[in-house]
Amino acid sequence: MNILVFNVGSTTLKYACVKVSTGERLYEGLVDRIGQVGGDAPDHLSAARCVLEQFGLLPGMQTPKDMPKLSAIAHRIVQGGDSYPTPAVVNAEVLAQLETLDTLAPLHNPSARSVVVAIDSLGVPLPQVLVFDTAYFSTLKPAAYRYAIPEPIYRAHRVRKYGFHGTSHRFVTQLAIERLDIESPARIISLHLGGGASVTASIDGAAVDTSMGMTPLEGLVMATRCGDIDPSVPLHLIRSAGMSVDDVDRLLNKESGLVGLCGEADMRAILSRREAGDGAAELAIDIYVRRIQKVIGGYIAILGGLDALIFTAGVGEHAVKIRELVTGPLAHLGIVIDPGANESPPMRDSVAEISHPSATVRTLVVATNEELAIARESAQLLMDA
Repeated sequence: MNILVFNVGSTTLKYACVKVSTGERLYEGLVDRIGQVGGDAPDHLSAARCVLEQFGLLPGMQTPKDMPKLSAIAHRIVQGGDSYPTPAVVNAEVLAQLETLDTLAPLHNPSARSVVVAIDSLGVPLPQVLVFDTAYFSTLKPAAYRYAIPEPIYRAHRVRKYGFHGTSHRFVTQLAIERLDIESPARIISLHLGGGASVTASIDGAAVDTSMGMTPLEGLVMATRCGDIDPSVPLHLIRSAGMSVDDVDRLLNKESGLVGLCGEADMRAILSRREAGDGAAELAIDIYVRRIQKVIGGYIAILGGLDALIFTAGVGEHAVKIRELVTGPLAHLGIVIDPGANESPPMRDSVAEISHPSATVRTLVVATNEELAIARESAQLLMDA
């Protein structure tokens, strides 16, 4: 079964055709800078049409000879609220419900939904499947997902922790469990460190806590997001600095994090500046690493111990120095990495162990593959239907 996976951002549309049986990517591409001057497409509908034409999926078109036959189109949807603990096949009811979630993820869901609606309206002869980033966190208990606010506010406005990057956390955690001979309960902490960053604690492949909250702003320091901050700070800025709600939103989501601390979002550049003695870069890395360490320590307390620590995503998989800095002070928790293995992780089928022989916790680098995970979940849903 071949699945065409769409991963829609506010100004991008990434796509990959995945052969589910082997995990092979038969085709992949990117429609970039959507709606921007000089971009690849004026809007998301045009971007979607461009990809659909490439695969011969518009009504009246024939599939090009060099293109594989497709069974479905699958979409990564950032926010599923508490309505979608599992993937869903698109129909009128699902589309109506999906629209109600736009306010919970205004930077992500509307763009993705517009592509789903466009494909549905164009009469593409394939089922569409939605796979939700929040679904992995449907196993969280109220003690993990509730905020300490009044019950009526929580229920009326759906103010709770949802978590994000769930597709990635599920994928790397399950892959680690398959590879490691760990007796149940398998207690795992996964660090998804990319432009956005999050930590998830899991037991036997079920999430028990995660660092992102109602939105992706909560938790770790990220490329442009501040992560955890005193909730009174936005109120202070509105009252005392004369900032508008939109000003504060932009500040915390687009102008903070690593960019706010040192003017740079690219971890490679920041590490290079740190090595050269740049004080702002050094402080940015110190704050970034300290926040990760604090969450790891808290999650070990919740899990009652730890069997494996996973690094994944762009920074987690490739930033040798970040892995060294994060794990360095954690030897008293059983986390010790081998310098040589960390420098050149011995990857085998997307997994590399970098633990030192003296470690009681196994540390892994796992290459995430959200497109494959989405394709597999979609295929399973269609086969079970």
